[in-house]
Amino acid sequence: MKNLKAFIASIIIISSLTVHAQIKNATTSTVEIKGNCAMCKKTIEAAAYEPKVSKAEWDEDTQQAVLTFNPDKTSEEAILKKIAQAGYDNQSFRAPDDVYAKLHECCLYERDHTVAKAEHNEHQGMDHSQHKPSAKEHANIDHSQHNGDATANTQLAPVFKNYLAVKNALVATDAKAAATAAKALTASIGQVEMGKLAHEEHEVWMKVMKGIQTEAASIEKSTDINRQRQSFMALSNHLYSLAKASQGSTALYWQFCPMANNNKGAYWLSAEDAIKNPYFGSKMMNCGEVKEKI
Repeated sequence: MKNLKAFIASIIIISSLTVHAQIKNATTSTVEIKGNCAMCKKTIEAAAYEPKVSKAEWDEDTQQAVLTFNPDKTSEEAILKKIAQAGYDNQSFRAPDDVYAKLHECCLYERDHTVAKAEHNEHQGMDHSQHKPSAKEHANIDHSQHNGDATANTQLAPVFKNYLAVKNALVATDAKAAATAAKALTASIGQVEMGKLAHEEHEVWMKVMKGIQTEAASIEKSTDINRQRQSFMALSNHLYSLAKASQGSTALYWQFCPMANNNKGAYWLSAEDAIKNPYFGSKMMNCGEVKEKI
């Protein structure tokens, strides 16, 4: 039995050394990634894997993964972003709602809308001015959008602006104004030039555009404030995913009211941190809290 244990230990050590030999200048970090099962493990590890650059080993019981990567070629943040795009919330990024919804039934882990940013000591001590993106990362950057503003200077500016107008109309419990703002939102969707979007913006836009159109049309066609508010919940989730992908410096606030949606709770985006509840208006104007600053 001792010989068997020694043999297994030696295999693990050799495998570890092999991985580090394949990935030059390899470094490791332990991160939190949500998931449920062996299928989740396969997807998470596949998303993290890049030959001779990065890999992950995810543990179902601890909900943690050990990332091994070449810091000259990629970063912990870049790997976690790819894992989120595959449908898995982690300590730095929240998966797009549409991608999460398409996971196999057994993979639909329990989630919330709060994502804690990584606070590792290594990250805190890092000189970010010295970070050099890989050639692959660099190719995906739309430099014309680098200094853009998520609500003012990008192709998506009118979309965010009109969404916020819908929100403000619902805060005022003004169904007519909400319909008018939703009509403007629908028009702004058609004006987005997808070729001018940054790489990640484009990917998320293609996933949420149809949903935004559907919910905006529903609000536009309705004169019932309660139905408008119901559609606004789904609309907000789509805009949240888009805001997370958008390259901008102006803050948006992801806010939550636990009493909305028949006490199931509902979220919305706001341009200010002060709570102005679109689901209850003046009845419970300040009911809610800020869950995340984007």
